[in-house]
Amino acid sequence: MGESREWALYVEKMRDLIDQINVRQITEWGGKDVGAAGEFKTSEAHGGFKLYTTEKMEKIALGDFFIKEELHYALCTIIPDESHDLPLFISRWEEREKEIGLLVDLMPTVDSLIDEEYRKKYLEPMEPLWNRYANLPGICPVESDVIRSLCSIIYTAAQVPIDKEGMRLAALAPHTEYLKSYLDFLKEANPIVSDTKREEVKRKRQAIRKTLRTYYQELLKGPLGKAMGGDIPERMIHIFF
Repeated sequence: MGESREWALYVEKMRDLIDQINVRQITEWGGKDVGAAGEFKTSEAHGGFKLYTTEKMEKIALGDFFIKEELHYALCTIIPDESHDLPLFISRWEEREKEIGLLVDLMPTVDSLIDEEYRKKYLEPMEPLWNRYANLPGICPVESDVIRSLCSIIYTAAQVPIDKEGMRLAALAPHTEYLKSYLDFLKEANPIVSDTKREEVKRKRQAIRKTLRTYYQELLKGPLGKAMGGDIPERMIHIFF
């Protein structure tokens, strides 16, 4: 939490849901130690990022940081293993005193414009949620063309004005509800049978992750990364993508 302002309980709410699938925390990934990013503090920022794994999942990353009393920035990503065609889950939270920027989506691991079966399996069941949040105040397209190119047809993005009581909870709802749906998909997911499909999913996953890493490498060259200091931005990218 921030030092005095009451920020939204993003990490706490997301972690409550993730805990339901019996994850285990890991402190090393890809031969690199990520434990040092579990908790950090500088003169400008403090926070922490944690990494988990479980059955059918390559990794689950969750964490946040605060820049003074100005910004609460949080992320959650879930990357399935290569044996399953599950989408990549991404949730971004950018909270300021008067506005919250958000994105939550299930990024397809196939060409969902062509693959009708995939749309019916993962995207069409999400339409009721997408419709529920279509009238969220501040709803808007993703500001980045690069990120928008990765998103599904059911992503939710907004710049929600905090102009009355309850708006932080309203902005948090899409994140928790999309996550609940994703975890339901996870429970029912079966391994990919087709070799062709497995190769398609592998290529698409790699492309999504490379794009996200590049985007965040550029983003963290700015004030966000400088506030975190040291090698925390590099560790953050390694943890989440």
